[in-house]
Amino acid sequence: MSQSSEFSIQRAHHIEEIGQPQWDRFAVGRPFASYRWMRLGETVMADSAPTYVTLSRDGQPVAAASFWRVTDEPLPLPPLVRTPVAALLRRRPLLICRAPLANWIGMLLPDTPSLRSAARAVLHAEGLRLLQETRGSYLLFDFIDIPDLDWPGIAVASVSDAGTRLAIQWDTFDDYLTHTDKRGRQHYKRIQREAAELGLEISQHTSVANVDEAILLIRAEERKFKTAPNPWMRPLLENFAQVDGIWQEVRQRGRLVGCGLLLEDNGVMLATALGLADVPYAYFLLIYACLQNAIQRRVKTLRLGSGAYDVKRRLGCELESNNNIAFDAQGRIFRQLAKWLT
Repeated sequence: MSQSSEFSIQRAHHIEEIGQPQWDRFAVGRPFASYRWMRLGETVMADSAPTYVTLSRDGQPVAAASFWRVTDEPLPLPPLVRTPVAALLRRRPLLICRAPLANWIGMLLPDTPSLRSAARAVLHAEGLRLLQETRGSYLLFDFIDIPDLDWPGIAVASVSDAGTRLAIQWDTFDDYLTHTDKRGRQHYKRIQREAAELGLEISQHTSVANVDEAILLIRAEERKFKTAPNPWMRPLLENFAQVDGIWQEVRQRGRLVGCGLLLEDNGVMLATALGLADVPYAYFLLIYACLQNAIQRRVKTLRLGSGAYDVKRRLGCELESNNNIAFDAQGRIFRQLAKWLT
């Protein structure tokens, strides 16, 4: 335990060291921040050692952050650049402040503006100390939302592909269809009819029966969009039952032609692990099933990721505003490279 001028600072390297009652005082109501979610992160990202930093004042919880030492980050870089950068990061890893597996910020900050800025500055300084101790390359805070972009002393950049979200405000899926326009209702009915004619069937599961089969589809989707393979996909599919998860499959006469994973934490549902074969309507079956599950589970928000913006806009989604990163570095060479990257 250490002290700043305003906060008591504590570190832990496993969420169990903090304990669920204490951690949930920081994470209550925050998506992808619960004790169970962090345990899933530690299981799936076993190759990325976490450090949890908590701030208290007068014995009361104020803020927290989870930092992950990552050697195999799937960076959105061109292939020719990705290879040498990957080699560098294996020797000098990234230290990333994020909620694991969720494309979500890893800082849990208070709402009061002055206290929020002070806590963020302390977490930033603590992150730099960790970076030096672990001989890392860059300290990265990703998925920063607009209110936190005014961050003195740190480089901030925007990422082009924003995520999407849908506020769930209907009691049933039929209620959703009633409130959509005529074109939307006709589209849903047509998808169901034509998918049935092609022999497509969608099902839901609490586990993945054949992980290898699913991985093939997911990797095909990554190659299609030229994204780096997610190194934690297999352990995620093998362990998602640690939280509230639903595995969705679309099969055509027994063959897997579409798949996706729904994960829920503190009232927010995330769609991830999308895999598709070149078969019409499989994607639409999955995305409508996501919406049905979100309404049935009575979550507050469904997050559907980036891409397919026209489809998601017709469903009622809006763009997220957290497609921003802030990063810092120790040492002149890394700082100069950070400025160039910005």
